[in-house]
Amino acid sequence: MPLVETIRRVIPEYALGYHVGYNIPQTEIVDRLQEAAKTVYTTDKYKKRGEFGELILHLLLRDFCNTIPLISTIYFRDSPNVPAHGFDGVHITVNGDERKLWLGESKLYQSGKDGIADLANDVTKHFNADYLRQQFNLIPRKIPTETPQIEYWKTLMHQHQKLDVIFSSIVIPMVCTYNSSLFVNHCNETQQYIEDFKNECEALHDEFNRKKPASNLEIILLLLPIPDKDELNKELDKRLKAMQVI
Repeated sequence: MPLVETIRRVIPEYALGYHVGYNIPQTEIVDRLQEAAKTVYTTDKYKKRGEFGELILHLLLRDFCNTIPLISTIYFRDSPNVPAHGFDGVHITVNGDERKLWLGESKLYQSGKDGIADLANDVTKHFNADYLRQQFNLIPRKIPTETPQIEYWKTLMHQHQKLDVIFSSIVIPMVCTYNSSLFVNHCNETQQYIEDFKNECEALHDEFNRKKPASNLEIILLLLPIPDKDELNKELDKRLKAMQVI
């Protein structure tokens, strides 16, 4: 499954940190791959975990939105195999004088409608002053020193920073990966497949806009239809366990 292999390749960067890859000696590569895989989780109870959704978010932002991963949610865990609370991804973009902090959420659902309903609810739960202040108390201490313009990001997340500055400086990418009948009805990338794909995504996007609260936040909905969520989880778990004993 090509998608599984594409997501699997993100595990070291996601688990160890974007900047670590530049500094790993060849003699340590195998050990660090094992470390990365074990950092994700080591439990057999993978079916309802959120790490694979976070991997998908990480991948889509990096490859399609040209972001730089700032910090992984993994670093906020209190103990191994206990999911961390907070944003599913924290990335940045620097385009000349324009700098944006990307605070992402990701859902991996059987139903696309259920996934976007949950994401719309997250807009209310997570993107308010109290929640942002709470998360910003944690993030700056863990920002890699190699981060471009690191002092800017620390200042942006400072406890006394004005909320209007914060809200105008963030982007909210929301990823919904879901089971789609597209892959039952189509075997090739025909024009009809493209039309059905477009119609399905536009319908979910319209539904999301109806459900999310009104706000001035810059919100981007990213939709990833797949044949089977459970099969994707199963295959990713196999790859992860194989990396742990490489």
